[in-house]
Amino acid sequence: MKVIVNRNQYNKVLKESRGYSKSVEKWADYTTDELLPLILKQDVEEDVYLLSKLSLILKDKDFYKNIPIDSIIVSVIINNSENDEAMVDMNYNPYWTQIIQNEDNTHNILDAEFDVVLTIPEDRETIDYNTLHYYVSSFFSHEYMHLYEWYKRELKTPKELKGCADIYQNGNINGDAVDRIGYMLYVSLSFEMNSFIQQAGTMISKRNPEDKQQFMTYLKELPMYKFAEVMLNYNPDIYLEEINNLSKDRITELTKIILCYYYETGKTPKFKSIDKFLKDINKQFMIRGEGLKRKLLRLITVV
Repeated sequence: MKVIVNRNQYNKVLKESRGYSKSVEKWADYTTDELLPLILKQDVEEDVYLLSKLSLILKDKDFYKNIPIDSIIVSVIINNSENDEAMVDMNYNPYWTQIIQNEDNTHNILDAEFDVVLTIPEDRETIDYNTLHYYVSSFFSHEYMHLYEWYKRELKTPKELKGCADIYQNGNINGDAVDRIGYMLYVSLSFEMNSFIQQAGTMISKRNPEDKQQFMTYLKELPMYKFAEVMLNYNPDIYLEEINNLSKDRITELTKIILCYYYETGKTPKFKSIDKFLKDINKQFMIRGEGLKRKLLRLITVV
């Protein structure tokens, strides 16, 4: 139970409970503002960018005070797209990140590292900068939420993470039954769900919805809303029927997901039938889908 002592703390508790942080969004905006112009001038396939001494540069900013990052490392790979479309892929890489305690008992986060793969047109002049900024910033917002949660956990690995995230992430919400199951399990991870909520809040807030109707229009355009809908519409019988018509390769991929789902540290992996697995994940998808949708809808009070 949290004891609410004043309006500022009350508002902070509200925002944290919804998986959304304005400080995270501001860090994403700052990083994008500083680095995207440089990245678009990058003339090699891969380069590394560093933002340092941020404790001095940003010491008076509220977002720095809430998340005291002193240095940021961003590794960027640029691929040329075959058409005029752009695509962003990004991951927070916690390998080098440290938390240090200063003499005044304050803390700093050192070497917050992000890996970025940007696929853009070879002719950079054709790029709509504002649109690209919007998407890059939203991805940074997603990844900064991971950093924020690691900071609050003092860089401890979340208990539910057991090496399955990479297997689940191979899925696709628009793919076949195996893909959809994998991706729904990925989204269901609490730390991923919070980051998707953060990303959704960032994307909607930048469009400045004027009323509830416009907010709902913007929300339903986001993939996060579809994630919730797919989970809530999950039916184990329908999925079993679809899986029975898939190739052996796809069944093998499903087997990997099943083994990972039931894995317990230090114990021999257990394999359960596909039918049993599909029924077991039903409750999880209902609970997580309802939670995700509820938190997305509540973003109307903070964006």
